[in-house]
Amino acid sequence: MVTLLQGRAVDPHLAADAWAEPEPLTDRERRVLRLAGDGLSNGEIAGELHLSEGTVRNYLSEAMSKVGAPNGVAAAYRKARDRGWL
Repeated sequence: MVTLLQGRAVDPHLAADAWAEPEPLTDRERRVLRLAGDGLSNGEIAGELHLSEGTVRNYLSEAMSKVGAPNGVAAAYRKARDRGWL
C-alpha cells in the first residue's frame, strides 16, 4: 500500500528504510563480533581470520564503541543482534 503525503506517494518499505537506524559495523567488525559472541577467544578469532590478536582486539573495541556497549563483548553482541546487525 502506498501512502500519499502532501501529494507525494510514499512506499512504506522505503519509508521504513529511511527511518531505520543505519548499520554502523563493517563486515570485518561484524564477523569478529559474531565469533566472539560464539565464545571464541581473541586468539581463536585471530587464527580463524588470519589476523593478529591485537587487530582482533581493535576490531572488538571499535565494534563495542559503535554499538554503544563499551563494557563487554557480550553486551555489544546482544545489542548488535537485537538491532539486526548480526
